Amino acid sequence: MNKKINPVGCISNGINQKFGMLEIKLLSYLQLRKLRIVRTGDIVQALGISKQRENTLLSNLCKKNAVIRLKRGVYLASRQLPSGGFSFISEYEILEYLMKEYGAYYMVSGPTAMYYYGYTEQIPNKIYVYNDQIYGEKQIGSKSFVFMKTAAKRLKGSELVKMNDGSKIPFATKSRFLIDCIYDWNRYNTIPAVYLWISKEINRDSAFTEKLISNANRYGNKSVQKRLGYLLETLNVDSQRLEKLQRKINAGKSFISYIPNKKARGKINKKWGLIINAE
Repeated sequence: MNKKINPVGCISNGINQKFGMLEIKLLSYLQLRKLRIVRTGDIVQALGISKQRENTLLSNLCKKNAVIRLKRGVYLASRQLPSGGFSFISEYEILEYLMKEYGAYYMVSGPTAMYYYGYTEQIPNKIYVYNDQIYGEKQIGSKSFVFMKTAAKRLKGSELVKMNDGSKIPFATKSRFLIDCIYDWNRYNTIPAVYLWISKEINRDSAFTEKLISNANRYGNKSVQKRLGYLLETLNVDSQRLEKLQRKINAGKSFISYIPNKKARGKINKKWGLIINAE
């Protein structure tokens, strides 16, 4: 259906039933100029209104979900307003623009990647994001995010995924995600399930082993390297490959549980520095 532009440049088809004239004027201004980001002060000059009126205008548009407040003084407008005046801004658009505002390195992992790679059928209600700028759970618009702050050097091992909304989001690669599941097992409750996922991936493609070892050595820690090393050994991975992990751990007299959330009772594996408390 063709959309008509009224004298002040707004889209018709019922939008004026939801928005006031000044709100329509602003939304039309943004849409016609294809502007997504609005900063405090922009509207004062563009519409010739006071700063107080600008604050009220942006606040009202946030309540009507026409724009979303990314952070203080910065708002994200929808790409366009469909007929009826209902706007939509996806969680990935929010994430993409928010990370640009912070100048952050980031990648999506955790339960979001778990669903993306098909290890669960449960759709996560939050987007889990490793980044080097912000920390904590945040509600932005109607979307929920968990931001986990880490060093920039740990934010590699990702690939860009083009989402349905057109945004391009860095997701942890499958091999990196599986290492995250061992590293952050307590956050995601992914041990021992991740051991089964890894076993299936290696049975499907033995070359996947090298990717796991590389990611464990680059982005894991000794606990990750010990647990992965033992698991790969039970899967009859070549000993030369396992040496890359073994050189990192210096097992010595320090032992950890293979299944960290169970009692530390079982055989001692001196090679990997593990208490084998479950198979």
